[in-house]
Amino acid sequence: MKKKLISLLMTVAMAGSVLMGSSIVSAAENAETETEAAAEETEESADESTGGGTSDGLEDVSEPVTLSLMVTTRPSTDAKDFYLDWLPELVHERFPNITIEVEQLPTDQYKQTVRLRFASGEGPDLFTWWAKKQAEDLVQAEYVRDLSDFNLLDKFDASITSAYTFDDKVYGLPLGTSFLTTWYNKDMFAEVGYDTYPTNWDEFIDVCQKLKDAGYTPITCGDNSSFVIQFAMYQIGASEIYAENPDFDNQLYTGETKFTDECWVDTVSKLQYLYDNGYVVEDSLGLSQDQSRQLFIDGEAAMIFDGSFGYTQLMNEGAADFERGMFCVPSNAEGEDFVYNWTSANALFTSNLSDELHQQACDLVMQYWFDESSPLFEAWVENTTDIIAFEGVSDSREMINEYLDRYKDFQNIDNLNNAWPEGVSDEMCSRFQEVITGDATAEDVCEAMQAKFEELAG
Repeated sequence: MKKKLISLLMTVAMAGSVLMGSSIVSAAENAETETEAAAEETEESADESTGGGTSDGLEDVSEPVTLSLMVTTRPSTDAKDFYLDWLPELVHERFPNITIEVEQLPTDQYKQTVRLRFASGEGPDLFTWWAKKQAEDLVQAEYVRDLSDFNLLDKFDASITSAYTFDDKVYGLPLGTSFLTTWYNKDMFAEVGYDTYPTNWDEFIDVCQKLKDAGYTPITCGDNSSFVIQFAMYQIGASEIYAENPDFDNQLYTGETKFTDECWVDTVSKLQYLYDNGYVVEDSLGLSQDQSRQLFIDGEAAMIFDGSFGYTQLMNEGAADFERGMFCVPSNAEGEDFVYNWTSANALFTSNLSDELHQQACDLVMQYWFDESSPLFEAWVENTTDIIAFEGVSDSREMINEYLDRYKDFQNIDNLNNAWPEGVSDEMCSRFQEVITGDATAEDVCEAMQAKFEELAG
């Protein structure tokens, strides 16, 4: 990155030297006039290319180039989306030679598609991806670029950047943090005698039963989008597994722990209990994530397992008007330790397979995106669903801040699959779908996870 910026600066300096040489040959007064005219022309050109905005010294690429950007499917909303709308629009306004084409895919298809394209030598120029073990194979295959020299890297929270660091090299620019949570209808809770959120498993089951007895659907889940099964599983597993043994995942690799251990069987069993007792909406396997979210905002269900990343859609107006709240499923017994999820959100990665022109264009996009004085940076801050971990930026959402402040003194754990080889979480989700249909048990899920882990980690 620095080399390319230095190259651009050298080009400008050389151009200045040519002008200086001609001014020496010319009369002094003519040189002064020409220099002033050139400066005015440069200012006008910069104003045109930025729409009259910030002049940041960046030059457009030398010829038209189209960058491919891949993201997971965006939430349905009437507002302009940052990735689908603001990013390509503002980049093209600033750099007329750069066009960004955006492709979005549901999470279930996204990971497989990105990997297949890289394997075929045609990975996306820019894409968002997950942290730690989930990114490790892309790094090892040398599909993604080393961004350690990006000159704005120190603006990002170092503790978050570390999630995308392998062998002391940074491969992803962290777009923020997030947490898994349970959104709930405070009005429904109050009707059944709960003026606050449950703080242990018995209270959680009690409120589910009271909601059911009152004629409400306690929980909606869009289990047709199988990845959403993780949202509940990891909240339950946080306290069930890691309160007793924070090193459980590290010990998976030494053989000291296994997914078939009692704590994991209990985790899956607790989630199964919610389905077996009718606390989850009927035919959850027929609902997508978006359909399930709509049921919640329409007041058709009291809770939904989701995350801070669902804020925009879950705060939309629906058929019902009610006050919303959030809590992490407390799988702990009364008086026992509670653990919650708080983790790195996706990061921005760039392809190592792209040619020099495309990489140069990616560098310009990143430089413009994370320049605090640029319209693109402002659009990102205003429209992201992540909790931005960037110097000088604070989250304005009161509910998000209240949640993090409430749990700040408790132990937290990354999303569990950040520590596993890619594929274990998919196995967990698909096998739990069979639990929902009655064709598998909690033990079956755990055995399948352990088998997949041994296959991938061995």
